[in-house]
Amino acid sequence: MRRHAVVFVISDFIDSGYERALQRASRRHDVIAVSISDPREGKLSDVGFLTLHDAESGQQLVVDSSDESVREAFADRWKLTVAEHTRTFRRLAVDEVHIDAASGDYVEPLARFFEGRMSRN
Repeated sequence: MRRHAVVFVISDFIDSGYERALQRASRRHDVIAVSISDPREGKLSDVGFLTLHDAESGQQLVVDSSDESVREAFADRWKLTVAEHTRTFRRLAVDEVHIDAASGDYVEPLARFFEGRMSRN
């Protein structure tokens, strides 16, 4: 796009390598990351042994989800990942809106974001 625009990037951002594209876009445009997540994704259920398969590498890992320390480590890792996304957006000067997919409400977080943005200007 040649003209300045407001660009919404809607994703769960559970990936890597998008930082450079966001950085390039934010130089010319007003980029807003709409981060969609479900809090349940950050919790590992107690269902006993799980065999996890990495689709990219083909590696498999057996995890005992009944072990509380495993569930806590999983939750801690999820929190770190979410915090890292927020740090990345701040570093790139990209605004972020969090949408909780479990609540089903996307209007309120967007309205709150735009109200805050209007009060900044």
